[in-house]
Amino acid sequence: MKSIIILIVIASVAIGATAGERFASTLGTVQREVTADRAAMTLEVKATAKSIEESNAKLERLMQELHAQVAALNYPTSALSLKFRATQKGREWDDKEKKWVPSGYDASATFGVILVGLTNYGAFLTYLGTHDGLQIRWQSMGSSGEGEARKGAIAEALRAARSKAALLAEQGGAKLGKLLEVTEEEVEAREFGGSTWGGNARDPNEGTGAYPIGIFVRVRAKFKLDEK
Repeated sequence: MKSIIILIVIASVAIGATAGERFASTLGTVQREVTADRAAMTLEVKATAKSIEESNAKLERLMQELHAQVAALNYPTSALSLKFRATQKGREWDDKEKKWVPSGYDASATFGVILVGLTNYGAFLTYLGTHDGLQIRWQSMGSSGEGEARKGAIAEALRAARSKAALLAEQGGAKLGKLLEVTEEEVEAREFGGSTWGGNARDPNEGTGAYPIGIFVRVRAKFKLDEK
C-alpha cells in the first residue's frame, strides 16, 4: 500500500495558569493517502410513463438490467440491497405555459450498494453514467488499510508535535519535559477532486483506476518545560 505523508506543524509557547508552570503547546498534522478497495453508494432507479402500470413495468426492466450488469462485472447479487420503492404522479415544467404540468407517473426504487473489490468499479460508474434512469445520490470510498494508516499517522503527528516543542524549548532556554496532555482534533474530511478524497476513477473506462483516500490526522500536545 503506497502512502504519501505531508507534515505541517504549528506551535506556540505559553505560560500556564498554575503559578510558575511553563509549558509548550504544539499541533502536529499529518496527511496520508491510501488506496481504496471498497465503495458504498445510494443509487436511485427511476422510470416515467403515462400510466402506473407502464411506469412500474419500465422500472422492473431497469432493475433487471442493473442486476444483470452487476453480475456481468463479477460482483455478487448481495451487492445490491433494495431499500425503498414507490410510485407517484410526475410533473414537468412547461416553458410555454410557465408552470408545472402532469407528466404521467414516476416509479422509483432506492438501492444501497456495497462493492468489495474495485477492479471493475470504473466500468460500473460508466454504466451508471451512460444509462437513463440511474442516479448516484451518495457515495463513499473505503480501504481495509485505513485503520492501520490512521494509527501510524497519529504516532507521526505526535512525534512532529514533540519535535517542534523541543525546538521551542531550546529557543526559550528551557528543557522539554514530560507530556502533560494530548488530544486528537477533528479534521474536516476532504474528497478527491473537490467531495473523502477518493471519488471517481481517473478514467471511468479503464476499469482498474486507483482510488485514493485522504487521511488527515491532527493532534494537540502539551509538554512541560523544565529548567535547564
